[in-house]
Amino acid sequence: MPHSIEETSFNRPTYCDHCQGLLWGFIRQGVKCSDCGIISHHGCQKDIAPCKNEKLSENMSTHHTDSPAAKSLLRTLQKQPASSNIQAIPTPNNHTSSFTKVKKMVTSEEFQDMLVSAAIHSTDTNQPTNEYLANLPPLNPQNTAKNFSRFVSRCGPMFAFRDNVILLLSWNKPLETLTALLIYCLICLHPKLALFIPYLILFEIIISRYNKRFENDKKNNESKPNEQRQTDSLKPRKSHSASTATTGATVNSSTNRFSFTNSIFPAASDEASPEYLKNMQNLQNMMGEMSDLYDLIASMGHYVDWSSEKVTMQIFQTALISFFSMSIVIWFIPLNIICLVAGLSLFLLNTRFAKFVLKEMLPQLAEIGQSQLNSVVQWYSQIEKKMDDQMNTKELSLYENQRWWSGSGFIPHTLPNERGLWTDMSGAIEFKHKEELSAPKGYHWVEDNWTLDTTGPWVNEALGIEVAVIPENGGWVYTDNNWENPRNGNAALNDRMTSLTDSDKITEEKHVTRRRKWIRKCERNLPDKK
Repeated sequence: MPHSIEETSFNRPTYCDHCQGLLWGFIRQGVKCSDCGIISHHGCQKDIAPCKNEKLSENMSTHHTDSPAAKSLLRTLQKQPASSNIQAIPTPNNHTSSFTKVKKMVTSEEFQDMLVSAAIHSTDTNQPTNEYLANLPPLNPQNTAKNFSRFVSRCGPMFAFRDNVILLLSWNKPLETLTALLIYCLICLHPKLALFIPYLILFEIIISRYNKRFENDKKNNESKPNEQRQTDSLKPRKSHSASTATTGATVNSSTNRFSFTNSIFPAASDEASPEYLKNMQNLQNMMGEMSDLYDLIASMGHYVDWSSEKVTMQIFQTALISFFSMSIVIWFIPLNIICLVAGLSLFLLNTRFAKFVLKEMLPQLAEIGQSQLNSVVQWYSQIEKKMDDQMNTKELSLYENQRWWSGSGFIPHTLPNERGLWTDMSGAIEFKHKEELSAPKGYHWVEDNWTLDTTGPWVNEALGIEVAVIPENGGWVYTDNNWENPRNGNAALNDRMTSLTDSDKITEEKHVTRRRKWIRKCERNLPDKK
């Protein structure tokens, strides 16, 4: 009997009744028979058995929604005898390798279901992005007071670590400082050794706690009278468990001196204890230092908030130059060498000799540094002033054009459809007569009159190309009929003309156009101050 196939969307992980594979997708993952309820992939529907018109159970335990692995596990549990509830002692022979277990887990149907669920969960925008930030407790005065008291009693190790680092860098114990310096150099030269730091810290904690604990036990035994020690030796020995219990009770009764957390991170037990008051003092000083640091940074904020555009731009330019300089340094010098030099300098500068020398020479060094800084600032200001002058002041060039006419010579009259009498260097842009030409918009003339350029060279402002020319008498540069191929010098031309024939003179006299350059400076108008 043929199936009544209908394309169906499933809202939970569902499997094909033919190949037992998962139906992938979010909508219309497969097909389902409306008569017998069989489910299959789109590609498997032609291979399924004929319809038996038997409605499959809609129970949650059916194979439509349960994975094949789950059904296999259920059958295995059903076959196990009642005595199998007792957990067997595992042996190496009845366990596969870890790699096989991982491979089996990754290729299992449950893992595929988990991936599908994760994909669906990742698209849920109602879920918080971060669970910790979404579940922060609200502000509560009681919790604030309680947590503050707890923090004060437990923050001692943090300040102890700070003090130990300062003393280590200050060569309080030279042997320990040399050891730390050697370790630092080895880590800089071989950075992979940094992976062993957590192990070294753990070993140091365990060994130091061991020595501290058993030294105290030894002292307690030595402090006992000889008669009491003899009496203790005659007492019957307790079992291992009883001895452990007795020892634990003794340790707990002695204010948990050797408990693990308290031995590593000792906490102040009483608010009136010296440790608690010491922590309060450290917190008080730390809050003052942080506030002073914040005030210092805030007081320098006007340098970078563009309240003074000149100062902020100078800082930005300096930082930009430093950034590229640092990039070049890091490119050629390995980072571990830079860290090595910086760390050695820090250790050496904290010696008593170096600190005394720096203290005595600090005024001279500060004076030298200030003078160097002033010279750099002055040099930078000069460069900036030149750049500002170049930006605010510019030179306008104007070219006067003339053509040679028979019987009249060179006159201010050109051919139709060619450059005008006053143009730029290319002749494409025409201007008014120089006496009638006004300054560009936003500028004003600095000089009263136009100045004739009698030296050259000329610069094509549009293309930024320099043209080598030698102006002749009156600043004129003679060119051919197309205003090209300028000739160089009047004297050289006259000397050559005397030795030329009549036909050569006709060729030489083809320079029938001429032009000269007038220049005048203009300056940008200052903005009106309101």
